[in-house]
Amino acid sequence: MHLSSEITLLYLLAAVLFIVGLHQLSSPRHARSGNLVAALGALIAFVTTLLVLHPPLLNLILMVVAILLAAPVGAVAARAVKMTAMPQMVATFNGVGGGAAALVAVVEFLRVPTGGPVSLVVSVSVVFAVVIGAVSFAGSVSPTPSSRR
Repeated sequence: MHLSSEITLLYLLAAVLFIVGLHQLSSPRHARSGNLVAALGALIAFVTTLLVLHPPLLNLILMVVAILLAAPVGAVAARAVKMTAMPQMVATFNGVGGGAAALVAVVEFLRVPTGGPVSLVVSVSVVFAVVIGAVSFAGSVSPTPSSRR
């Protein structure tokens, strides 16, 4: 796939915003602005990807519904959790993301035509995504040693 210069620049801008946002997260003083900068980078990357892929209308509707359902849950959880429990919340979000990655890999593998050849790249990618995603999910939902008392 050949990307136009404008699309490439948008992806580059998104990557730079991610890096700047992550750098700002290292300071409590700039953490809030770092989150906003990284979120802007994510928005630019998301919209750019939509411009490149031109997904069907049903997929766009499903994405909007998922965002509308998940965003309030994440916002409420982020506000309700005390700062001392933030590492556990981040671990939970990472685990849920890992579980989602594993499920997406399985669904993509199931889209391969029955009886059709599966390339080595697809096979390795699916196995890698499922294993890493499942381990990430399992690690985030399993009880920690301190919570077993």
